[in-house]
Amino acid sequence: MYKLKTIENKIHNSDCTEFMKCIPSESIDLIVTDPPYNIGQENKRTKVGNEIISNKEAWGEWDDFDNKEFDAFMFKVMSEMYRVLKKGGILYCFTARKKNGFYCDYACNETGFTYQNTIAIIKNNPLPHFTKTNWRSAFELAFYVSKGKPKTFNFLSQREIINTIPYNIGKKIGKHPTEKPEKAISLLIRASSNISDIVLDPFNGGGTTTSVAKKLKRKFIGIDKSKEYCDMAEKRLINTQRELFD
Repeated sequence: MYKLKTIENKIHNSDCTEFMKCIPSESIDLIVTDPPYNIGQENKRTKVGNEIISNKEAWGEWDDFDNKEFDAFMFKVMSEMYRVLKKGGILYCFTARKKNGFYCDYACNETGFTYQNTIAIIKNNPLPHFTKTNWRSAFELAFYVSKGKPKTFNFLSQREIINTIPYNIGKKIGKHPTEKPEKAISLLIRASSNISDIVLDPFNGGGTTTSVAKKLKRKFIGIDKSKEYCDMAEKRLINTQRELFD
């Protein structure tokens, strides 16, 4: 097992299913993460910068699994996240809106999490539907579950604590194709943790969770198997540090 002081406030370039095995049990206060949705193989299009490209071109191999392989992978991840969370610890996990992506059932029924709510981040300016054969996609979901009764819930205000969070796409900070808005991640962290708590993101990507945790004076642990994304997240942390001292 790692000693927490040796791994906290760092980005780790590793497979999260292996790295989390070495995090002490019941040591993490909050997990906020955005794992693969297993939709990279679909013939759909997304926006990266000013370009409209296919999902597969945008995301590559990290979001393209065999369905059975994906289920087994996510079960491992959910089991480890449950183990490392403290009693009363909280998980916010973004998920696809389709059955093979909505693994909240695994979290609650198979690994022991207690379902609390579902959060939707709402796109004020969703992309057009290019084939005009279905509804435009204007929201993403995250499920909110806990390890037993939540030990922390900061009801910030009636205005803020609403389970829909609006934002404008196109105002990204980094180049990660599925970057989540800082506003949403900040709200989740402020509501479900306190200063000096440890926030974990096993799929840290471009580093939104770790950057926001640092701004909010939380300790953090970020994990990602992509060296490119870890470098991106490290640069973002450096910029965050500069902002804090400006």
